[in-house]
Amino acid sequence: MRLAAESCELPIAFIRVADLERPWLKASTGLETLADPIRFGAFSPPHAPGETCLIEDAREDARTQGHPLVQAEPPLRFYLALPLRNEEGEQVGALCLMDHVPRRMSAPQSKLLEHLRRQAETQLRLRAQLLEAQEQATQMEEAHARLYALNENLQIEVRQRQHIQRELLSQRELLTQVLAHIPFAVFWKDRDGNFLGCNDAFAQQVDVSSPRDVIGRTDLELGLLPSMVEAYRRDDLVVMDSGMTRFGIEEPFRRPHGEDRWLLTSKVPLRDPDGQVRSVLGIFADITDRRRQEAVLQQALWQVKQYAALLETQVCAASERIRRLMEASRDAVFVLDERGRVLELNPVAERLLGRTAAELLGVSFDTLAPEPERLVLHHALAELLSRGTMRLEDQGLCSAQGERISVQLIGSLQEAGEARRQLVVAQDLTEKRRMEQQNIQNDRLAAMGVLTAGIAHEINNPISYMLANLDLLRQWEDELEQQLPALPGLPSELLERLPEARSVIADCIEGSLRIGDIVRGMRLLSHTGQGDVLIPVDIHRSLDAVLHIAQGELKHTARLKQDYARNLPMVLGSEGRLGQVFLNLIINAVHAMRPGSPAEHVLHIRSRLDEGQVRIDISDTGHGIPPEVLPRIFDPFFTTKPAGIGTGLGLSISHAIIQKMGGSMRVESRVGHGTTFSLLMPVT
Repeated sequence: MRLAAESCELPIAFIRVADLERPWLKASTGLETLADPIRFGAFSPPHAPGETCLIEDAREDARTQGHPLVQAEPPLRFYLALPLRNEEGEQVGALCLMDHVPRRMSAPQSKLLEHLRRQAETQLRLRAQLLEAQEQATQMEEAHARLYALNENLQIEVRQRQHIQRELLSQRELLTQVLAHIPFAVFWKDRDGNFLGCNDAFAQQVDVSSPRDVIGRTDLELGLLPSMVEAYRRDDLVVMDSGMTRFGIEEPFRRPHGEDRWLLTSKVPLRDPDGQVRSVLGIFADITDRRRQEAVLQQALWQVKQYAALLETQVCAASERIRRLMEASRDAVFVLDERGRVLELNPVAERLLGRTAAELLGVSFDTLAPEPERLVLHHALAELLSRGTMRLEDQGLCSAQGERISVQLIGSLQEAGEARRQLVVAQDLTEKRRMEQQNIQNDRLAAMGVLTAGIAHEINNPISYMLANLDLLRQWEDELEQQLPALPGLPSELLERLPEARSVIADCIEGSLRIGDIVRGMRLLSHTGQGDVLIPVDIHRSLDAVLHIAQGELKHTARLKQDYARNLPMVLGSEGRLGQVFLNLIINAVHAMRPGSPAEHVLHIRSRLDEGQVRIDISDTGHGIPPEVLPRIFDPFFTTKPAGIGTGLGLSISHAIIQKMGGSMRVESRVGHGTTFSLLMPVT
């Protein structure tokens, strides 16, 4: 292709080969300089199949003048496609040349291209012949491999037959050794009751010196009683006629001058090569001593049953006492088996988990914990089995609604004979943790209030200096603006920058005043008054102070809309605590709206007099609260925020603060439209 491009002085040349789905570029030069080489490579104007396609100027040719590649920059102006054919004369591709300017091909160039086209066809045919030869070679190799594998299989089969013969001889020897040394008596007979063989143990039972002396004889000829012989004969015929094995036949055995004995016999039908049952094999053990022991055991069993009945009565009484203790317990009690499955539980446990006893019985106790805490509980139960005690200070259990319940688990191992039970007492820590967290929050707020008041006091002094100095700078700037224009030779750039200096000073004064407003709001929020003493509070002043503090987060999220009622009376409450509640509700509202879109969201704060009470509504246009979550938002530790973002105590503490001041808190929400929290406070 490089030779074709260089000889014809063309920038682009390639061979295109078509398969059943799309054309492929087998060789090319110049396409890599194009922005879209794939589209140029697929360019094929209408022409007769198998004929040469020559377009000297694509913009003048009716077949191509409207094509996007011809109208593009750089344009496709010249195109030549020489067909490539296989041995059957079918076109399998084309040798193509392109240029961005119109061209005419000379006779030598056309002759050279024809020669190159034939070379390309020859290479394609050689490639097909090479592939066909490779395929034939592969088939020959596969045939050789199959022949070799057949020979290998034949050799393996011969070795396997030899191995089977050796195994049969070994098994026959093994069977002989087993029969000779087995501690049970073994015999086999034909249908007429004649013995075909036996082992040494059977020969000893019938007082015969060698197993060979038993062959061909019957039970009567061995000196057994006729009544026993008839019973043996019936059992033998049942096994041979049915073809079924009989296990555990207890039979008497007594010789004329011997003691009575008992045998435990099993009989198996023996089949010849054609599948017909021709004989029976028997094996028996002397169980006389065992039957004597069973009689003794029956007597002992009766005594044990009497004692067990007494113990059962005592156990029932103890179980009743334990049941009453479990029902009277104020903590959840679980009784587990050794595998940690729930066997019993008291009503407190049902209420704690919100599940019935039927749902919990048989459940592995460690599966009641949240997934991240199951392994810890599993190890603790294993330690309880080994050490006899267990204590987990803060273990989580899952309620029926999927919530985590914080409990303290204390376990002990109860042993009654071989049975071992795990007694686990679960103390609900939710209320305890709520009080601890509330105390920590209160202490933190108190410390933050003291710190905030100190910081606000320290910031006030430098702010006062800054404001005084900035005011002095503004006066100097005014004087400069009046006097400088009268001075000769003053640069014009200096006069032009005086308005900029006045704007900078004004911005600094405005920022300092803003800092002062924030500091006053911090001092107002940190002022807790006299503990729980309620005093008249200006709601609007408290709201403005909190809004100054929250302005940093609010301005990037939503627009603020304030709708205050005029002449609103004072409310009875704690100014610091109210500020805490307002700040929590406003921050929650900001978090409920998507940040970075203040034009789409509004934080609306309204105040009015409602049936003798002051009502404050804080509304947002955020994502809203789902109906199934709404009843639980004031529960301690309940939060829908991700782990590490919220503790679930903000609304709970705020609700408690408002109730302690004699007010109430309400909430209305629609998913996708927003939420409104309403505070109703008593007036002074």
